[in-house]
Amino acid sequence: MPLPQMNTAVFIAALFSVVSGLQTASAQHVSAAIDSTESVIDYTGTAPLHSWTGTSRSVQGQFVLDPDAPDSSRAVVRVPVSSFDSGNDRRDRGMREVTEAEEYPFVTFRGTDFSPVLWGRGAEGYRGRWTVAGELTFHGRTHPLADTVSVRVSGDTVRARAQFKVSLTRFDVERPGFMGFTVGDTIRIDARLAGPIAPDTLSIRPDTLSAR
Repeated sequence: MPLPQMNTAVFIAALFSVVSGLQTASAQHVSAAIDSTESVIDYTGTAPLHSWTGTSRSVQGQFVLDPDAPDSSRAVVRVPVSSFDSGNDRRDRGMREVTEAEEYPFVTFRGTDFSPVLWGRGAEGYRGRWTVAGELTFHGRTHPLADTVSVRVSGDTVRARAQFKVSLTRFDVERPGFMGFTVGDTIRIDARLAGPIAPDTLSIRPDTLSAR
């Protein structure tokens, strides 16, 4: 039996609302602010007779991730230059001098292009490796940077780990001398980042999304 005209109109309106809502949810990104209590960035420098590591636990930034479309994701990571601690005050003062930390107080990476190398959903959520490209700003200079990042989205948390090398000469940083030796041009960066997914996006957490 045909539905009454009023009921048909109500049904169509309700159906349109549900479909529109599903389209919006599937297109919505998952946002997570970096938690400095759970995130660490290390740099490792070298000299002819030794190497050392400086650590910062003052990492700032945000992930904007779409687990169903990783290539539409974005990320910003920022860390104060003066926050790195190598356990040697003299060396840390020298690092702040050659990087001109008062004039250029932050190192910032902005990721703009995300391409999944291996990406899928397992028992605990989405995980995999992405090629991430963007720009690194250090010592007032900005250069492109691309590398592979391990990413895991599980429950209410986003975690990422990146390891890459930076040339001091490329960023116009003077290579200081220490104990009669000049430090190496290349420093190694190891970033281990984590953050809780923002409350307004918990309704579409990765464990509620279907795999592609």
